[in-house]
Amino acid sequence: MKLDPNHPRPTLQRPGWKDLEGPWNLSLNEAEDPTKVRFDRTIQVPFPPEAPGSGVGEPWVQVAWYRKVLRVKPRPGLRLFLRFGAVDYRAEVFLNGARVLEHEGGHTPFGLELTPFLGRPLEVLVRAEDDPSDPEKPRGKQALGEPEGIFYPRTTGIWQPVWLEWVPESHIASLRLRPDLEALGFHLEVQAVGEGDAVEVALFPGVRGEVPFGEKPWLEARFPLAGGLARGFLGLPLKGEAGAFLWRPENPVLFPLCLRLLGGRRVLDEAYSYGGLREVSARQGVFFLNREPYYPKLVLDQGLWPEGHLAPPGLSALRRDVELVKALGFNGVRKHQKLEDPRYLHLADRLGLLVFAEMPSFFRFSPKAARRYLAELVAALERDHNHPSVVAWVLFNESWGLWPWGPEARFFLQGVFFLARSLDPTRLLVDNDGFEHGSFWDLYTVHDYAPPEVLARRYRQKPFPLAPMGRPLSWEVLPEGVHPFLSEFGGVRLKGSTPGWGYREVEGEEAFLQEVLRYLEVACESLLGGFCYTQLYDTFQEENGLLDFWRRPKVPPERVRAFLEGCEARRMLWG
Repeated sequence: MKLDPNHPRPTLQRPGWKDLEGPWNLSLNEAEDPTKVRFDRTIQVPFPPEAPGSGVGEPWVQVAWYRKVLRVKPRPGLRLFLRFGAVDYRAEVFLNGARVLEHEGGHTPFGLELTPFLGRPLEVLVRAEDDPSDPEKPRGKQALGEPEGIFYPRTTGIWQPVWLEWVPESHIASLRLRPDLEALGFHLEVQAVGEGDAVEVALFPGVRGEVPFGEKPWLEARFPLAGGLARGFLGLPLKGEAGAFLWRPENPVLFPLCLRLLGGRRVLDEAYSYGGLREVSARQGVFFLNREPYYPKLVLDQGLWPEGHLAPPGLSALRRDVELVKALGFNGVRKHQKLEDPRYLHLADRLGLLVFAEMPSFFRFSPKAARRYLAELVAALERDHNHPSVVAWVLFNESWGLWPWGPEARFFLQGVFFLARSLDPTRLLVDNDGFEHGSFWDLYTVHDYAPPEVLARRYRQKPFPLAPMGRPLSWEVLPEGVHPFLSEFGGVRLKGSTPGWGYREVEGEEAFLQEVLRYLEVACESLLGGFCYTQLYDTFQEENGLLDFWRRPKVPPERVRAFLEGCEARRMLWG
């Protein structure tokens, strides 16, 4: 069994899906009535109209109308769905002039059924509204005005895959997997729609990277459906050392799954997924992977491209980013202020990379902002639940949207932590990355852009600083024995001819490399629980990457990798 790496929903796949990437008609008319819209342009989906890859390149878009005419014949016994990975920010969908769906949230998926409209040409219109100056929606690092500093050009409209999927009348709607190291297996929950009395699951021996362990099922189990829901446990028939089958960056073992919805002896639907057997926890700020201490060596990744802004140029670009992180010797990324394309997460699952996922921030707290944020958070936790690479969720960054602090914002921070914990207790949570932590967190993260020698004084001995960048790290007293996680530091720029900036600047490639290694040396020879270096590649005017914006290395990756491979030895020697 082989999973499709191109599938836009990698953890619940069916064959025969159709990609709708490519030319769509476009209008930047702000009308609300589709009859008043004249489509006078073409856009390359899924590039946003602000990005060069779209063929449009308009920097300031508030409303974008998309048009696509589909000619699809009905298929007996099958239903056709149109699915969107993400449309920023508020989307309305019209079918043959009739408004049929509205979705709010610029980073989460949605879809609708097309079956009743088949048999004749079907005009699909999408109206995407994205107020450039609205501070009360999750927008991440999209600038409220002109791009400057750490804020970048905007992304409006369709920016993740759009596809058609044929689904049987009775079908599998969702799958949730929870790995269990104690019992060595997976707890699963399958939601089905329509008829069906059981779900049959075949688990295959496993895949490490690109290499399958075997083509025949390792085990098969049948779980009865009650009210459309099947629950059960898949125990792995492991022989010998179980550690060889646990997922970690150095050993990214995945177990492919084939799920069949059964009605008596009939197979009503078949879908494919996979799971990784791994567990994460934290004690006193120390990260544990599979019940053993593990040192996260992360690099900040903002998920931006010159051609597409938030939209990648394609699957090969996503794969290249994962491979570059590993080539540099890091074992993970913090996906900063962006919910990344699920295909990236699949590559991280398959190639072995820790992912600290992060919710995009809003910038003014209000009941409206809270409602919008919570809707996207719940959808994001559901979307990414089955990816073993996602080991932590960053809920807020540097109090963005929560400042100035009031009782409402503090209660909201605490409430979001408990909501996320209740919906996904299998991952670590960072409540407010960098500063002003609340009462509850799993990793005590710190942002500190001081020079290496200052960082060495601050984090090689106790007591740790309580406000290294002039802002309190916590509203509470730091518990005794906690190891900080340095989640932003570095930011060195290689001086050049462009007007970009960095937190520090050096001249010459060798001097740049040595300065980067000085920062990494401090991080390895410290009392930290882990680190995240700023950053992987330049992003527009922020030129403090190890690579430039086009992913060309500024430093020999093998030299950084060699240094980081010795990080654990340096930590043991220093400690």
